[in-house]
Amino acid sequence: MTATTENNNNNNILTIQQAIRQSVSPAKLQQWLKINPYRAYWELTINWQGIIVAFLAVFWIPRFWMYAIAFLVIGTCQYKLFILAHDAIHNALHPNKKVNDFLARWLVYGPMFMALEDARRNHLKHHQFMGTAEDPDRYLHTFYQKNAPFQFLLFCSGLATFGKTVLKVTPFGKLLKLEKPLPPNPPLLRDEGGNVLNSSLGSSQRGRGQNLTSVQHALTDYFQQRFPVFIAQLLILSLIWISPLPLWSYLVLWIALIYFLVFVPDEIRAFCDHAVLEFPDDRGDARRLVTFRPNFIEAIFFSPHHMNYHAEHHLWSAIPHYNLPKAHEFVKGRGEVTIRGSYLAFLGKVLRSLPL
Repeated sequence: MTATTENNNNNNILTIQQAIRQSVSPAKLQQWLKINPYRAYWELTINWQGIIVAFLAVFWIPRFWMYAIAFLVIGTCQYKLFILAHDAIHNALHPNKKVNDFLARWLVYGPMFMALEDARRNHLKHHQFMGTAEDPDRYLHTFYQKNAPFQFLLFCSGLATFGKTVLKVTPFGKLLKLEKPLPPNPPLLRDEGGNVLNSSLGSSQRGRGQNLTSVQHALTDYFQQRFPVFIAQLLILSLIWISPLPLWSYLVLWIALIYFLVFVPDEIRAFCDHAVLEFPDDRGDARRLVTFRPNFIEAIFFSPHHMNYHAEHHLWSAIPHYNLPKAHEFVKGRGEVTIRGSYLAFLGKVLRSLPL
């Protein structure tokens, strides 16, 4: 059963968010913001153990059905790690920022071909401008190039957005003007704990903004940020090389999974978490605060680690994922937040409604 709350007012989404935030007492907010460092160690360890056990299972039982099981186990563990790194973007994985960034950089982004700095730059702009034309992720949330059944299915395959999504989280995204530039010296953004969120974003523009107009400096920045990627991939490939597993296991049980069970589900989730069945798209911008309450299986594949509480995350981005259910109890009765049940049911509803 899908519970949906629709809000038809025309208030600006940023104004709506601010009003909800101001309704929370400082004492309650401080409880939500409390980070448990041992939870980070535990969850990272459990997910990596799942990956290692799946590889060992394929080694001991090299059968097609075991590869299929390992494919699902490794891929869902990768996605769980990716969501933990999303907490790290907001300094909500570990209370020590250096440890927070180290864990994300070396235990998640490096093994998954990503860079923390570029991911943080793009994602903080999404939070700053969500529901506006300046949001770098707006193409995911709206019906631009999705307002027909075939276009929508192409989007759900990941093929329609793969290039743009990958490029926007590299220096080349700025070089190719895939993002709208921020004004010079943009105001500092702070999370609910008072931490500066976009210091790296601002310093990047002030210190390197002009340099990134050239391919040479974009390449330098790209390789500097991806040193953990090169080390992690060399380590993973070497471990497979010296093991009895065939070398193509690296492609099938690592690289392919990043596309099929991390990238594709995350693109679909990003759409579901902000999509409104309105066209033209700006008619729905005040209603892009969305939370899902999926079943257990859907949560594994689309929203592990409480990512389904997405409206709550946008309202208080510094809350660690395990405290988002507490925030949900506070906002679930508010008309400004849309509550949906199943991701698959919503996707089916969208497909049946096209074209808008």
